[in-house]
Amino acid sequence: MSVFVKAMIQLKKEEIKRDLSILSVWRMSGCLLIILAIYGLPVYGAYVIATFFEPIVETYFILRVEEWFSSAPSLLAEIVVGPFGLLTLGMYSFVWAFPVVVLIGISISITNDSGIKDKVTVAVDPWLRKIGLTGRDIIPVITGYGCNVVAVYQSKGCSACTRKQCLSMISFSSACSYQVGATLSLFSVAGKPWLFFPYIIVLAVMGIIHTKLWYPQQHQFHSHDLTKTRPLQKVSPIAVLSNIRETIKQFFFQAMPIFLVICVIAAILHNYKILDVLSQVIGPILTFLSLPAEASLGILFSILRKDGILLFNEGNGQLLLGLTSMEMFILVYLASTLSACLVTLFAIAKDVSKSIALQIATKQAITSIASSLLLVIVWKTFGGNV
Repeated sequence: MSVFVKAMIQLKKEEIKRDLSILSVWRMSGCLLIILAIYGLPVYGAYVIATFFEPIVETYFILRVEEWFSSAPSLLAEIVVGPFGLLTLGMYSFVWAFPVVVLIGISISITNDSGIKDKVTVAVDPWLRKIGLTGRDIIPVITGYGCNVVAVYQSKGCSACTRKQCLSMISFSSACSYQVGATLSLFSVAGKPWLFFPYIIVLAVMGIIHTKLWYPQQHQFHSHDLTKTRPLQKVSPIAVLSNIRETIKQFFFQAMPIFLVICVIAAILHNYKILDVLSQVIGPILTFLSLPAEASLGILFSILRKDGILLFNEGNGQLLLGLTSMEMFILVYLASTLSACLVTLFAIAKDVSKSIALQIATKQAITSIASSLLLVIVWKTFGGNV
């Protein structure tokens, strides 16, 4: 009888464990849907807004300004309405980046204020531990989709054993709102907006692999009680508006001025044929990856700022329109993962250490080039002329 009772107890335990496993999968699936809603809906909304306004801005503003500068001095015309001009290329940054920045900012503010982010933290903790992170680390990683620099400072709340992993994940995978807006613009100008979704997925998967390879779990995590989270609460419109006001201020007084400076530098380099020299230096590396040498400038400026990849839009997207879907995908992936933007690296150097910032940058560059080469090999082997 005792043997029978023990067998029944064991069966019951296995049944409970199976039920808990199923519940865990459903909970994780729910969290993924919430994360998708937090960022997917704002991105889609921004795409709809940008595609509506882009032809209007081009027809009624850019084309008319180009006519005004048709007889202007060559350097002035190059800076204002040339392929890298303040108005021609600069407008792409505004039309595509601004809606993404604002809508993602609203979404992040709502999830923070309502307590949804805390609930997601608890649910994903067991899964994140498998890649060397904890539930607490998901907060800065998610925040990184708004701004990587803010995420770096938030990572202070991570465990001492996982902070480097968290920073690495932010640097590689957390596509900030400027990067999201820029990639949406590039894919849309090339007539391939559908590439954005596999791009985000590959970015996340490679970020996990990158973190797992370079930062294997070497320590036991400290036990944190993640169940003590604040309950869901009503969102404060005042708090949301305050955050959005700060986001818009940052866009106009920090992000846009830097990008416009990039446009001016690129226009001058283009006017004096210096770009040809840069292409000759970096071109062979890009050619090895089956990418055009003309893309060298966009890759260089993507290190300064992630929306520097908008330089690929030069000449109303002539470079992009000449690429196949896979070439386009690999080019955008390489440019956006080769390095974190300099501001993010400076934040890591200041808040953690210069050596850690250098390690993260070096390892990310190696992973980016190696994974891009892997994508090229897979494409050449199975993709053909896609």
